[in-house]
Formats: sequence, structure tokens, C-alpha cells
Amino acid sequence: MKLVTIFGGSGFIGKELAIELSKNPNLQIQIVSRHENKIKDLKVLPNVKFSKINQFNLKEIMHLVKNSYAVINLIGILHENKFNTFKQIHTDYPKIIQEACIKSKVVKFIHMSALKSETKQSDYLESKFNGEHELLKLKNKIKTFILKPSIVFGKNDKFINLFYKLMKFFPVMSVISHQSLFQPISVKDLNTIIAQLLEKNKFESRFFNLGGHQQYSFYEILKQLKQSKKIKCLLIKLPKCLELPLVSALEFSPYKIITRDNLKSLKVDNICDVNHAYEFLTNLKDLKTYIREL
Repeated sequence: MKLVTIFGGSGFIGKELAIELSKNPNLQIQIVSRHENKIKDLKVLPNVKFSKINQFNLKEIMHLVKNSYAVINLIGILHENKFNTFKQIHTDYPKIIQEACIKSKVVKFIHMSALKSETKQSDYLESKFNGEHELLKLKNKIKTFILKPSIVFGKNDKFINLFYKLMKFFPVMSVISHQSLFQPISVKDLNTIIAQLLEKNKFESRFFNLGGHQQYSFYEILKQLKQSKKIKCLLIKLPKCLELPLVSALEFSPYKIITRDNLKSLKVDNICDVNHAYEFLTNLKDLKTYIREL
């Protein structure tokens, strides 16, 4: 039985991934997190175990990845705070995990980055790009796969579901960066790709741009939600001159919806020039179908 260790496994993608990989009787899944209570629903799976991380340093990471066949890093944040910075989470931590994997003779390292990180349009994207750059320096010492998805949708995602809830609550919504393009990929398709990377040995170290089969503007996604779910919410395309003032005001909200750095990221269309998802799947799940089934 091969051990697969997942960092950041208590999040939306991580939980779905653990469930998907647990279907393989030849795999033992180890979820590494600071928050055991967030994966209590996964403990019923016979081949999933939890390991708590206390200090993020090379020694402890080496202990956690010991005897692993593969390690998957899903750790990421959308908003900085005084405890977690983009550089720390997206650049420094992946480098430490990869180094621990090399020293522990792990065969494969899969890292979750972000589509269009190479534009360095925002602090978020720049930190993601710098993390990729550091990892690729050592790609000859361990098979390193860097996944760069567009927004990921699924049952518990924090994008489609967030705006679905907001639109049901507010009668009017201003749509920021309404023209921004996305190429949403299903979490199930994303995790199928990860499962294939674990199983197959034909791929060498590289990055994969991953999107769904169709592109949508931000406004089109919200309009699809409104129409499919018959939500009585008036969507207003916000003029560009008002975007920064509104976002600056929203930053003071106790619940972070969008920041000025997020706004910078939205200035780059989050779509694939070449969609590498088709190297794994011939058919990709449709966002419209998912929205209808919400």
C-alpha cells in the first residue's frame, strides 16, 4: 500500500481529493493539518488518517512525509493577515515541503498553484509564481508537478457557492470586474487529474494549465446563477472608476469577500492558452450543469 500525504487536506479541494483517493484500496491517505476538527467527517474512511502539524520547519515536515510515495501540497490563501503572508504560504512553505520530500526520497510531489501566476499582476499571483520558480529549480531531483487551475467549482467551493448565498440575501449586487474571464474546472475533474498523476509514470516534471471546457465572464456566471435558481437579485455592472473605492471600503468588512489585491488579480483573464486538462480527460464537467443542480 502506497502512502500519499496531503498538506492542506482540510480545505474544499483537499477533502474532495481525500474522498476520491480513498476509493483506491492500494493507497493510504495521510491528511496533514493544524485543524483535526475540520476533517472529522473523513475519519469514517478506513484508509484515511490525520497527522497534526505544530511547527512548519524542515525537521517536522521530514517526519510527516517519511515513507510517503507522493506528497500533495494544497496549502493556499486568498487574503493575507498578520499571521499568514502570501510569500510565506505560497513561496516559502512549498520549498520546505519539496526539500523534505527530496531528503525523504519521496517519488512524486504535486503542488497546487494558480493560473496566470506568471503575469505577477498581484501580490497573490507573484507569490504563486515565485513558488513555482523555486520548485522547478529542483525538478530533476524529484518528479514535481505544478497544477495551475482556473477557479474550481464544487459542492463546498468558496466562489460559486459564496455568490449564490450573497445573491439570495441581497436584492441588488454590484458586479466588480464584470468583464473578467474565467474557465471554471470541476473539483471532480481536478481530482481525477491528480489521481492519474499519482498512478501513471509517463509525465515528467512540468506545470499544467487546467480549466474547464468553456470560458465565462464574471457577469455571465452570476447571470447563470440568477436565471437557473430564479433569484430576484438585480445585477449591476459596476463602472471601472468605482471599482477601487468600493473594494477599498469592503476591505473593512469583518468577512473578507474581496481585497484590492484580489481586484488586481481580476485584471488578468483567468483562462488557459492551452488547456492541459485534455491530456487526462476527453470530457470536462460543465459549470452550467453544476449550477442547475445546486
